[in-house]
Amino acid sequence: MSLTDTKLRSISKQYKGKPELADRDGLSARVSPKGIITFNYRFRWLGKQQRIKIGRYPGISLADARKRIEKYRQVLLEGLDPRTVQAEQYEKRLLIGIYSDFLKLKRFELRPTTMALYDSTFNKYVKPYGSIDVERYSYQNWIEFFDEVKRQSTPANAGMILKRFKAVIRWSKSRGAIKSSEILSIPVSAVGTYVQKRQRNLQWDEVVGLWRQIESSKSTPRCKICVQLLILTGARNAEIREARRNEFDLKTKLWVLPESRSKTKKQIRRPLSTGTVQLIETLDLIYGGDREFLIEGDDKRKSLTAHAVNRFVQRMNKHLKYPHFYPHDFRRTLSTRLSEEQIELHVTETMLGHTLGGILEIYNKHDWLSNQRHAYELYWDRIKKQLASNSRL
Repeated sequence: MSLTDTKLRSISKQYKGKPELADRDGLSARVSPKGIITFNYRFRWLGKQQRIKIGRYPGISLADARKRIEKYRQVLLEGLDPRTVQAEQYEKRLLIGIYSDFLKLKRFELRPTTMALYDSTFNKYVKPYGSIDVERYSYQNWIEFFDEVKRQSTPANAGMILKRFKAVIRWSKSRGAIKSSEILSIPVSAVGTYVQKRQRNLQWDEVVGLWRQIESSKSTPRCKICVQLLILTGARNAEIREARRNEFDLKTKLWVLPESRSKTKKQIRRPLSTGTVQLIETLDLIYGGDREFLIEGDDKRKSLTAHAVNRFVQRMNKHLKYPHFYPHDFRRTLSTRLSEEQIELHVTETMLGHTLGGILEIYNKHDWLSNQRHAYELYWDRIKKQLASNSRL
């Protein structure tokens, strides 16, 4: 009896039936005990039984698998080995091949954290469905694929995976590897939602409460000071965690972030407030001034890990019972609180390490260093006064 989509969809994750289900014309579906369905084409070549793996269902639909079989059978009638033709025709258009090329060539261009996201997507969503022919996969096939992603995770995750797939496939198209793909026409709203942008920023009393909680914590000085530096500088997590000690000049009170570590690939100069200098001096006193990293991890040859910082912030959340906050929210906090103090937007954007965009980015290379210095010192003074006061705003 031929296979049907109804029969394939009814296979559960605790499958105990036949390990291989026959269709027709050499097509079969192998089913693992966990219910994973893989299409195969069985044929004889030079008197020996051979098999071609076509791909997993539902990544490859039953109709598409049968179309592949028709081509393989025609190739076989012409006296050619279908395995050779399969490699020649499909390798460059397969999702796994395109994605692998992207990872290989982009690994040293994109930031490590961005590459980690692409790697995670590859392992979870590309490998199991890598045999998808991105040029021939229909619009409806893609919709069904992302409906399954949404079912297994969340609408926001489905939307995010769609955006990554489109970025990779658009890159492949721009290089001439493929002509087009229906996925490029699919809006995020058709399969999921956009990741909601966070609005959380800490009020002054929350900043002060957090600072006091950090000071009373029994954690290591490394974690405590790392989070305090994130609060005072508004820098990105990795910019502080992975900073080298020699980037900081305490005499001139200046931190120069090299372009090699900058998200914008441009050097960033940040003045150091009195509070920031004091924190770095504390690190020097405890760990020595000749260390490589500003904040070392357990292994002195490596910096403090993101996991250690996030775990510490989680503990602060549990103690304080504030609306939940993440380290990245400290950047929004600094910008918002300083805007309330009449610090101009171009100054706070420069402090955050953002590019200003438009004509300002092209023609104006000034980084308003003195204005930044005033703003950072103002921010520290406001925190310091509240810490010294018994009243809270």
